[in-house]
Parts: sequence; C-alpha cells; structure tokens
Amino acid sequence: MIVALAGHVDHGKTSIVRALTGVDTDRLAEEKRRGLTIDLGFAYVDLGGTRIGFVDVPGHRRFIHNMVAGIARRQYALLVVAADDGVMPQTREHLQILKLLGLARGAIALNKIDRAEPQRIDSVRRAIGDVVAGSFLEGAAVLPLSCETGEGIDALRAHLGGAATAPAAGQGEGPFRLAIDRAFTVRGSGAVVTGTVVAGEVRVDDRVALASSGAVARVRGLHVQDAAAEAASSGDRAAVNLAGIDARAAARGDWLCTPAAREPIGQFALRFTAADDLPRPLRHNAPLHVYHGASHREARALLLDGAPVPAGGRAIVDLACMKPLHVKVGDRVVLRDHALERTIGGGQVLDVAAAARRRAPKRRERLGAIRVDDWPATLAALARSSPVAVADFARRWNLDPQAVAEAGEAARLRRIDGHMLHAELAERVAEAIRARLAAHHRTQPASGGLTAEEIGGDETERLTLTALLAAGELRHENGRYRLAAHRAVVPSDVQRLFGDVYAALDSTQPPSLGDIAKRLRRPFAPFERQLRALPAFGLAVRVGDHRYYLPARLLELADAAIALDAAGAFTVRDFRDATGVGRNVVIEVLEHFDARGFTRREGDARRVVGERASVAAP
Repeated sequence: MIVALAGHVDHGKTSIVRALTGVDTDRLAEEKRRGLTIDLGFAYVDLGGTRIGFVDVPGHRRFIHNMVAGIARRQYALLVVAADDGVMPQTREHLQILKLLGLARGAIALNKIDRAEPQRIDSVRRAIGDVVAGSFLEGAAVLPLSCETGEGIDALRAHLGGAATAPAAGQGEGPFRLAIDRAFTVRGSGAVVTGTVVAGEVRVDDRVALASSGAVARVRGLHVQDAAAEAASSGDRAAVNLAGIDARAAARGDWLCTPAAREPIGQFALRFTAADDLPRPLRHNAPLHVYHGASHREARALLLDGAPVPAGGRAIVDLACMKPLHVKVGDRVVLRDHALERTIGGGQVLDVAAAARRRAPKRRERLGAIRVDDWPATLAALARSSPVAVADFARRWNLDPQAVAEAGEAARLRRIDGHMLHAELAERVAEAIRARLAAHHRTQPASGGLTAEEIGGDETERLTLTALLAAGELRHENGRYRLAAHRAVVPSDVQRLFGDVYAALDSTQPPSLGDIAKRLRRPFAPFERQLRALPAFGLAVRVGDHRYYLPARLLELADAAIALDAAGAFTVRDFRDATGVGRNVVIEVLEHFDARGFTRREGDARRVVGERASVAAP
C-alpha cells in the first residue's frame, strides 16, 4: 500500500513519516535549511507483515505542482492537520486535489496534540468534520498524535497496517503505464526511472516506451516499494532500470508505457467540476495549467457551451495544451490558475479523439454516449452511430484490443475489417447500398456498377461494402461495385469495336493506337475516342496515352514482375529480358504498375509492393 500524506505547510507530514519509518524524506539541502518540504519524499516500512510506502508531498502553496505529482488514484490518503493551527488554506486545497484525483480511502492525522488544550483539540476535530463532509474522508478515522512525545504513533501504525491488509478496490487493468516522477543514472546499472504504476503490469525483460519520444527500452531490473522484484503492478511505487536509453531522455512528467499504448494528445475533452470556492467563473479560452500524473502543461479552456462555469459548476471543457500529454479516457487531471495561485477544479478525461468541429451536433452526440466508468456500454453506444476502430478505442481507453473485440462480440456488434458496427447501423447502410445499386442497374443496364465514391465513400459505407462482398451479395470488378446477380449489357457498337481490335490487343506487346488505326483504316481521332469505351466495361485497360492492354495480358506481365521480385529489386532491363517486350513498351507498363501502386521505384530498380489485381483495373 502507498500512503500519500497531504496537508498545510508545517503541520508535520515529514515528522510523521520519520516517526513511522525512521527516514527523513527532506533530502534536499534547501529543504533542510528552510525546514519545509519542497519536492516529493519517499520512505518505506514493514507494518504487520505488509510493505507500506509513504509519499511526503509539499504543503506550501508555491509547491502545489510537486504535491500533485506525488498523488495517484489508488493511494491511501493521510490528511494531516495540526491541532494548534487547525484547518488551513492548503488543508482545504489538498483535500480538494485528493477528491479531484479520485482517491477513495484514507484517514486523518490530528498532529501536534502536545501543543493544544483538550478544548482546542475538540474544536479542531469538529472543524475537520465540517471540511471533509461530502468527501471520501467523511466518517474516516481521526487519529490524534504527537511526533514530539510519541503519543498516538502506535495507534497510527496499527491503523495503517490494518488498512494495508484490506482488499484494494479497482486495480487498474489494461496495458502498463507508469507516471515518471524521477529519472537518474545509477553507476553500473544505467538509467532508472521511478513513479507510480497507474495501470497494468510490467516484468523484467518487458519492452517499454517513453511516451514523450517513443524511445523503446528493455526492463533490466525492478524495485517495488524499495525492494527487488520481478514484476510491478497497478498501485505500486516502482523503480525501473532501463536498458537501451539514457536517463537524460526521461524526466518528471514523462510516462513509461507499452509501445502500442503511446499516443501524444494535444487536445481532449474533460468532464470538468469547478471548485466550490472558485472566486470567478471559468470563461472560454481562459489560460490555465493542467496537472496530470507528474505532468504539467499550459493550456486553454475551450468551453463546449458559451456560458462561463461558476463555482461548483460542471461542464464539458476541451483543453488545448501547448504541448501533448499522455492522457487516456478516464484519467483525472487538476486545473490551476497561476495568477490566482489556486486550484480551480478538475475532472476526468472524457474523450481524446480529434474533433474537426468541436460543437457539431454529431460530436455532442458522441460525448453524450461516453460512459467513462463503463467502456463496454460506451463501445456499443458509439457503434450505433459510426464504426469504432478496435485498435484506436483500445489505445485511447488503455485496454487490450482482444478484450475490446470480445466485448463487441458479446454485445452482438459486427466486426468488419478491424472495426465494430452495430447490427442496426450495418443493415441500414447495407439496404441503402443495395437500393442504390439496384436503381443504377435499372437505369443504366450497360454500366458495370458504381465506384465507392459514387456510392458514398464514408467509413460506414466502405466497411459495409467489404461485408457485402464477403457475404457474396456484391461483386467488385474494374473498380466498380455491382449486385452479384447483375451483368452489364455491353452495347452492340462496343462489342463490334472490341471484336475489331481484339486480335491486335491479344499480346504482351500490343501495337500503339496509331498502328491499329492504320491496320483498320480508321481515322485516328474518332477511333481513339471510341476506344475509351472499352475500359468502362472491363474489356481493356489503358496503360498509356496511345496503348491499351487486355486485362489477362497485363496480369501475365504482373506475374513476371512478381517472379523477378522474389529474387530482389529488378530493373527495366531485367523486366524486358524476362518478358521479351520492347524497352519503350516495358517503360509504359512499369509506369502503369507504379501508378496503380503495384510496384514502387527505388532508384533505377523496382519492388512489388501492391496487389496483382490492381494492374488490370480500368
């Protein structure tokens, strides 16, 4: 269990940790000189057979950013209040931050009872009760103690030992993520980063990435709660020894994660709750500071609705950060106003998908469908209105893609080409496509069908076309879709023209249009215009300004390219020698292959990179 101490400056947080562990967490020279905590301090002790870690955070308002960096959702909160001072400004602000970050368990240490009379102690108890009312600390144990006399320390030790044995709720699932709060080099071992494991598990020899740069490293070694370990899981404080990167590549505010989970986010939607004592409403485009894990960014608040958010108010707010953050849906952030030197609120990340039009009705509908604490229901709801990419959804919610796919199948969503669609949406779009094609076939029986763009071309229609093809309801030929039962009626004049030129085109080196026109004694200009009808019916493919091929002959040449590519990149000469086709025609054919994405030029050579069938499409 990790205990996060919070409270006003000089209320004794560091002294309590020292009394429990024997460790002075004020490690900086300036901290010792000034007698106050500036940065995070850490200490560990075994209580009742359980390893417990302590995070000592600064109490002074100038160092709130460091305080936020030390708090994580699954920690156990110990709010410290001095009996002589009582409830103070940072008592309230720290409690507010603990609430915003989602802590659910904790206790209250009523410190310095040796400096107060019994009546004063009772008065402070009542004040504490008023402050924590309505929070997760309402009804929590209030433990009076004195670090000077030792009174109450054993009771606190026993309380924490008991809390550590209680089952921890809501362990973070999904891929591994760790919020880095320190990075340094250990001689003989290399780079080490420390922080709180926010989700998942990491083991020795796993490959991980820095969220800021994407640099990948191997986990060389692990310490959990200051003891060597083979694995670290959600809620642990861990030190991770990394092989393959320099410690200077990482810093406080960065994240360690699985490589697939990395996705820098510059703008995201937040379900915002304003502080109850906010002195002025949050207005559109207001500058603020965002705290997420150990990260800190400057940002602008972009209100979804125009009305300012008053004290205690709630709203959906887009945060446009000056630099990207490693946020996932459900993460919690704290917002502060540096001009006011105070916390103004915070909340949970609602959506990280890019939005071209923030206030569009479709986006409002999407945000309304998201349930941060119920991702399977959200998946099903979003799939009702548009396709959901499984990989994107999993990455943005920090989930295993296989778990997302299984949840979609359990909800009877249709999985098509890596996306989930609700059955009602898929069938509605499929029926519209069937009707559109049927109408086209009635009015234009000679047509080979419609292109994807003519049908509609958005993501839902593209995926539905894929499903209809797989089901055998449609055929895709020469770049056009048609109903499986439809056969295009080739006009008689096109049939005659094709019959006239077939013998000339039936070759791996057909003559130019000029030569064919001379053979047939046709005027070139009208003849050239007439031949443009052949690709529309899939009868021939135009590979250059004055050359046509039969599809079957182009496929033979594509097979020759594939055979050459099996031995490596091939040149124009290689292709000419393999096919027996003249150099000028070879160049036309290979440029056609390049244009169709079948081959790619690499200097003077080429490689096969695409689908064989693409070369024969009209």
